[in-house]
Amino acid sequence: MVSVDPRFQRLVDGLLLPARVAGDPALDFCNTRAGWGAAEPREYLTSYDHLAAWGRGAGLLGHAVAARLRRQAKSKSAAARRVLHRALVLRDAIYATCTEPTAASWDVVAAEAHRAATAAVLLRNEGWVIPESAGLDLPVLELGRAAGALLASTDLTTVGRCPGQDCGWLFVDPRGRRRWCTMAVCGNRAKARRHAQRARG
Repeated sequence: MVSVDPRFQRLVDGLLLPARVAGDPALDFCNTRAGWGAAEPREYLTSYDHLAAWGRGAGLLGHAVAARLRRQAKSKSAAARRVLHRALVLRDAIYATCTEPTAASWDVVAAEAHRAATAAVLLRNEGWVIPESAGLDLPVLELGRAAGALLASTDLTTVGRCPGQDCGWLFVDPRGRRRWCTMAVCGNRAKARRHAQRARG
């Protein structure tokens, strides 16, 4: 399995999750897998608990709401597994749409964005809100809304993909000046490898 530098990780509600470096919640969601394209990537979303905690840490869910969803998932384990699977399918589609887009990947994201829009209700002084009554689906609906907002407002040529070994994380790069997800980790690793190669040469 891909090893991850501790600086790339953080604890959210007691669960180990990736640091947020992308500048957009939908792209940060893609980064819940480390080592895109690797034989054994590092998977952070191994349970519904992780999905709900990630949503809370990303600001898509309130603390109390995430805690209630995690309690519900314990008594509805089969439904929670289905929601997690749906979230992972959405994650793959977002990543593909931002890197090597196909009609199929776009359709998956568009379908989830449509579900989110359909579930939202208009509240005075709050705008469009997806109510907690959505139940276990709430994290995926919020992610669908975030992904729809990304695709509707962002030129996807400005989404960067880190070339670091066993990385592949995505990030917003509107000026085209950013190469690494973080210079402190992937950038420095690459510099160290180049230095070692020159020394051996």
